[in-house]
Amino acid sequence: MTHAHRRPLPMAASRGSALIFALIALVSMSLAALALVRSVDTGTVILGNVGFKREATAAADEATRQAIDWLQTADVSANNAAQGYYATTATTLDATGFQQAANTRTLIDWDSDNCGYADSGTYAGCGQRPRSVSVSGVTAHYVILRLCADLAATQCSRPLNAVASADGSKGSLDYANPGGPEVNTAVYYRIVVRVQGARQSQSFTETIVQR
Repeated sequence: MTHAHRRPLPMAASRGSALIFALIALVSMSLAALALVRSVDTGTVILGNVGFKREATAAADEATRQAIDWLQTADVSANNAAQGYYATTATTLDATGFQQAANTRTLIDWDSDNCGYADSGTYAGCGQRPRSVSVSGVTAHYVILRLCADLAATQCSRPLNAVASADGSKGSLDYANPGGPEVNTAVYYRIVVRVQGARQSQSFTETIVQR
């Protein structure tokens, strides 16, 4: 009876197989390390965005409060560019500059560079300049816009609710003392705040107040 004998692999072939498996393992480890680095980078970016969001919200809130404080005692009959106040607002105003480009829109000159953030020919005007305030090391810019072309005009945006009269009659019908409710003469004002953070990130807030 004859027996078949398996010939052993040459030493060179064995070394070649081991080298292939080693290369495969090395590639797998490299891909795993790359995935780990990308995961850490993504987490860092997310944490940075959350931190900026909180910082921007706090800065915008403080800038809005300062704008409201100024508005309470200010002369609102005319523009005051130094305070970022404008006695009227255009219906075509694009406060953030993110709307679809149209040559009829007007922009706010946020960076005092004649609206360099927008391409020429994509807007009709570059008017209002904001006031800059520093809040905990963060720079915020705000613009106050009166939602009314003329304080005496009937087209002003005003509250819809009436103000109770001061005589205490609460609107009762009394021919001897015709008090009744009074018309609310308050006017709405629009406060737009932009906060710019790291990596050219921006945050916008808008508040409507009445005076």
